[in-house]
Amino acid sequence: MTLADLFGTGALAVLLAVALVVTFSLLARERRATARLRAQQVPPTSPHEDPATAPERRRRAAIVVNPTKFLTLDEHALRRRQAYVAAVFRSHGWGDPLWLQTTPTEHGTTQARQAAAQGVDVVLAAGGDGTVRAVAQGLAGTGTPMALLPAGTGNLLARNLDVPFTDLAAALDLVFSESDHAVDVGWLEVDRTGRDAEPERHAFLVMAGLGFDAAMMAGVEDRLKQRLGYGAYVVSGARALWGPQAKVRISVDGQAPTSARTRAVIVGNCGKLTRQLVLMPDAEIDDGFLDAVVLSPRGGIGWGEVAWAIATRDRRGQRRVEHLRGKRFEVTCEEAQEVELDGDPIGAAHRVTLSVDPGALLVRCPPLHRSR
Repeated sequence: MTLADLFGTGALAVLLAVALVVTFSLLARERRATARLRAQQVPPTSPHEDPATAPERRRRAAIVVNPTKFLTLDEHALRRRQAYVAAVFRSHGWGDPLWLQTTPTEHGTTQARQAAAQGVDVVLAAGGDGTVRAVAQGLAGTGTPMALLPAGTGNLLARNLDVPFTDLAAALDLVFSESDHAVDVGWLEVDRTGRDAEPERHAFLVMAGLGFDAAMMAGVEDRLKQRLGYGAYVVSGARALWGPQAKVRISVDGQAPTSARTRAVIVGNCGKLTRQLVLMPDAEIDDGFLDAVVLSPRGGIGWGEVAWAIATRDRRGQRRVEHLRGKRFEVTCEEAQEVELDGDPIGAAHRVTLSVDPGALLVRCPPLHRSR
């Protein structure tokens, strides 16, 4: 068949029509597939749009609350405070916070992990040093930052990080105005018998120790704390002042242990007790080391020497106050001694091991200041 015959018979017109139908069908199918892909994609944020105000990307916080720290407030006052906090977050373009309460058996670690698993942007610890420590333990290594709403008596971490602990509005403001800083986390292993196959393991952020300081913390009654505040520790310290010395062996970073007769061995991730009372002047919360003091006073004169060394921030140490520095401490006692971490007593033990996990926790706080 010639080309003329094709034109004459219309066969070529049929072939062209079929080709056009197939081509348009393929184009239509491609357009439908492209439309489905676009529908599945999240529209990119405009360079002029604030991510905090974009509805599909609103940031959210979780607040882990220790309800025992607010027993003096009635239900109406608690609701007003909660509403105020939620309003502050909304005013900054955030969603309403997720509220998680601690319980007598779950002190904040589980709640913090739950919040991190839900993808919140920051977890606030609203409670005392025990709540802060528990939340930190749950967040260590997760990359989710922690912020502080201090509500305790000591507020040791808040004091060391310059976080306001008497002004709720100022503490909340840090969540939106400050950056996250990587800080070290201390770990305390407690061997109560000296032969435990699986010692208890606890995180601490400020200090842990055994001896006089732990006995002082253990002697503080909750009722006295509510009446006297920080003064309750002074009263308890006076009671524990004249206890006997303990025989201990201390090993630093695996070196041969040294023996000492001491009233207290205190190991710190940071060194401030109050604004003016600095127990370890060289301790930094982000230097990858732990600092320690070994207190060995004898009688009233000895305690006077210890007080003078602390008041003057003596870094050299002397016969009653010895300074140590390392990444791992092991302290073994002939007789079981009271143990505390971040101001909370946890019972007696024959051996404790303290180590540091550098930069394991993000904390939203003012810039970290160097003490030296």
